Amino acid sequence: MKKKVTVIDYGAGNILSLQRALEYLSVNVDVTSDPKKIEKSSYLILPGDGAFAFAVKNLKKKRIFNLLINHVNKQKPLFGICLGMQLLMTESNEFGKTHGLDIIKGKISKIVEKNDNIKVPAIGWSELSINQKSSSQYLEIIKNFNKKKFYFVHSYKAETYYKNDLLAYYYHGKNKVTAIIGRENVIGTQFHPEKSGKNGLEMIKRFIKI
Repeated sequence: MKKKVTVIDYGAGNILSLQRALEYLSVNVDVTSDPKKIEKSSYLILPGDGAFAFAVKNLKKKRIFNLLINHVNKQKPLFGICLGMQLLMTESNEFGKTHGLDIIKGKISKIVEKNDNIKVPAIGWSELSINQKSSSQYLEIIKNFNKKKFYFVHSYKAETYYKNDLLAYYYHGKNKVTAIIGRENVIGTQFHPEKSGKNGLEMIKRFIKI
């Protein structure tokens, strides 16, 4: 029997490539913005591209914002991707301060150019470094991805308040940038696993087994 995964469609980004990746992995995918379906779901994926404040506004308008918090409080798995990962955090200063889901304590701030000829937004393939100091239960899941490359496209980065919630990072010039965050039943990736080839597919496969 195929595992069923609900992908939340709230008007913040193209989710077709994610849907195709999940279907390739023989996952039963339900793409929806229906609060009733989301509330009943056992496994949620929160994707996203674009501005933090716009995404929060849409999640609240569609009556999904509080459902995500309740979902996590019920110890059910939630996987955030790119902007979806950033929304898991406490707040963002993108276009003024906006409060996020506050599921993982931390903040979102703009990547700063440090006179090393880097470009913002950060676009392209970058190599992961696993945070070996974390005692997270997910370290075992991701440790084999150390030094593997994944596809990033973003201008803002996450900073976790608790070091244990930082699972992996990469360097954009001299900037140490959060790549994976996680705690308890929640995981988030700054990169797009659905656009990261076989490594990305393998990571999705491992995460949906949580």
